[in-house]
Amino acid sequence: MAGSAALLGVGARQQRVLERPAVVYADRTISIRFRLDGRDSDSGPGVPARTVTVARDAKDSGGSFEVSLWRADGAVPDDAVLLRVAEKVLPTVPGWAAGG
Repeated sequence: MAGSAALLGVGARQQRVLERPAVVYADRTISIRFRLDGRDSDSGPGVPARTVTVARDAKDSGGSFEVSLWRADGAVPDDAVLLRVAEKVLPTVPGWAAGG
């Protein structure tokens, strides 16, 4: 995670999540529309998303987990909600080591 914020652009910020290095940043989803008969397909930019990438361990020795949120109404997700979801979900993911 060290140095990742610089690569992810303006607004990306480093912080700690569950006692591990992390980066929170903005991104966009992709909108894909298609009909089952193959006609009238379309793609383009989707709604804004917020993502947190958390190091696999507290020493930041390699690997990471990501949690992304987006809203159906197109509004930007709240960072506090993103972090609460990450703190609840990440410890349940296979490969997450308690205590990091």
